[in-house]
Amino acid sequence: MDKAMTRPMVSIIIPAYQAQDSIEDCVNSVCSQVISYEISNAAKDYSGIMEIIIIDDGSTDKTASICDRLSETSDIVKVLHVKNGGVSKARNLGLEISGGRYIAFVDADDLLGDTYLSDLLKNVLRTDADLVIMDGKIVTNDIITGRRYIEDGILSEDTHVWGKLFKRELIFEGGKVVRFPENITIGEDMLFLLEVLKKIDDKACISLITGGGYKYNFNDSGAMLKAFKPSYLDQITCWEIADKELSELEPGISENASIKFAAIRVMAALLVVSKFAKTLDMRDNKGMTVTLAMKEEVVARAKAMINKARAVRGCYGRLSTGYKIKITLFSVSPDLYMKLYGQWKKI
Repeated sequence: MDKAMTRPMVSIIIPAYQAQDSIEDCVNSVCSQVISYEISNAAKDYSGIMEIIIIDDGSTDKTASICDRLSETSDIVKVLHVKNGGVSKARNLGLEISGGRYIAFVDADDLLGDTYLSDLLKNVLRTDADLVIMDGKIVTNDIITGRRYIEDGILSEDTHVWGKLFKRELIFEGGKVVRFPENITIGEDMLFLLEVLKKIDDKACISLITGGGYKYNFNDSGAMLKAFKPSYLDQITCWEIADKELSELEPGISENASIKFAAIRVMAALLVVSKFAKTLDMRDNKGMTVTLAMKEEVVARAKAMINKARAVRGCYGRLSTGYKIKITLFSVSPDLYMKLYGQWKKI
């Protein structure tokens, strides 16, 4: 029997944690996709058009029971209940049990437009692309390289894995299985995508389409109003890792991309400091010893990233006037910067 006949055309992986208010609508939007005749005909070579893999990441609300009910009413929905380990581990588990020729990621609080899947699949059938990107940062009919999308996609704020269709071999074959990093909580999407694009490198196999079919629900849960957590330093860590990964490219990224990347790191470092300054200003004397120890680490990590980024010629000029003022003030006195930022946010 043809190997393709035993697997679905697409595996859609949905990590879910405390998603009782959104997971049913999310899964229903996937199940109700309008599949074109062209895709239905192509799917005859597979066991079906899609499988939906939900990884319940140790939810303690009603997510688990809702997912079980969804799997009981649809034979394309599979659910795996696991101990809470974070979104990266959940996605990696989803990848391990997936069987699709193509793989897509959907977040539990997002929705898909009616023709989202058909739009991606029609393109991949026409182009045989290894990666199809919907509504990315480049508009072109050309088939582009991984290196091109690193410079004009990732470094232009497309750092997420949703809105994309990955050919299975791109993740699982070629000497290295690409996985989501499980030791960080911020930037895991970007690092996974970066690894995929590095694997592609100079091969022209990425197709770009428009469609608006992925309905992203922006929800940071008021992160700037919450007490600072050590995991917020992952905002710095992920770009430090990206810096190392990009330094391994031969030849390296272009001069313009290097300047853009340096500016990104400056802004990321100042974002972490600003989050810390805001929550520091909200605290009373309770736990102040721990807070001050954390401040030393925040300042040291931010300074190191900023100094390295500023060493890139052209970095300072790429920053907006607001960031130029921030970086100058922080360089002169981190304490004054945090004090003024905290007071400004009170206004």
